[in-house]
Amino acid sequence: MSSDFEKLKKRSIALGKSFPIMPIDEVRLAVAFAELPDIEQVVERLVAELFDHPDMHVRRIAVNACRRSEAFDAPSLKEAFTRRLEDSSAWVRYDAAWAIHAAAYDSPRIRQLLAGIAGDAPLVQLQEQVSSDLGNAELQAQARARETLDGLGARNGG
Repeated sequence: MSSDFEKLKKRSIALGKSFPIMPIDEVRLAVAFAELPDIEQVVERLVAELFDHPDMHVRRIAVNACRRSEAFDAPSLKEAFTRRLEDSSAWVRYDAAWAIHAAAYDSPRIRQLLAGIAGDAPLVQLQEQVSSDLGNAELQAQARARETLDGLGARNGG
């Protein structure tokens, strides 16, 4: 696992330095990480080594790999996803909100951060805006945060 992880890590960092970056390449790397054996160790390493990487594409790969792994019981993953809700990149905030939704993580801090991203607009309105502006990262993050926040409320009867 270690050498495969290192190869994928190097490819992720190299991708972050390339231009232009194709989203499909990010997805392929995230899937490759998620398919490695010993997934809990992989998730721990992704959190420790790539979640705070300076390049947003590398952070996206790490967040999406952890979401795709579905190893949501891994230690520190909830905190790592929560931290990424405050990322400087709207796309990483989008990915973190998606991962939190998939994991069904909840806490007062998560709700506070999601509410800050989502704003006051209802999900239907945000989805309409997103459909006409697919490349708008801020709007995508806002809609994903609203969807996640609404989902948490529905799960908890509110």
